[in-house]
Amino acid sequence: MIDILWAGWRRTFVEGVSTKQEMLGCILCKLGEPNTVESNLVLHYGEGNYVVLNAYPYAPAHLMVIPYLHHNDILDLSQEEAIENTLLLRRAIGIVRDVYNPDGFNVGANISKAGGAAIDDHVHFHLVPRWIGDTNFATTIANIRVLPESLDSTYGRLKDAWEKRDQS
Repeated sequence: MIDILWAGWRRTFVEGVSTKQEMLGCILCKLGEPNTVESNLVLHYGEGNYVVLNAYPYAPAHLMVIPYLHHNDILDLSQEEAIENTLLLRRAIGIVRDVYNPDGFNVGANISKAGGAAIDDHVHFHLVPRWIGDTNFATTIANIRVLPESLDSTYGRLKDAWEKRDQS
């Protein structure tokens, strides 16, 4: 028998995924278009990259840094995109560290399906905060993740911190 863990805030996203993907094409390209920032969980729009809260986080404050241009390989990034990407990852680490005080981070990209990418045709970089003992029986036994707060709460905390850092 399978147990169900309720995550009601995800319903709106899950119900529209296939339709949205068919209509919009690449979801990462669409997320990079400036619009209602809160609805897309975008924290920052840079020159060549943007920073977004992952809608399916591995851990609280799981962020992604994504180039606007549709590249399927890290080798296709321009030097400017690559430099800004690294600078945004550094900035995001500082902000997440200030807000959540993790014990460490995983930072990287899954390139291609074979490399583990869920979206394999638009390269993107993950920043996953980690805490000692942050995986528990639920991940191991039930293949689920338990998050201590909603995406909206996480977004609000990080957006406030990002804006404060912009002002200093």
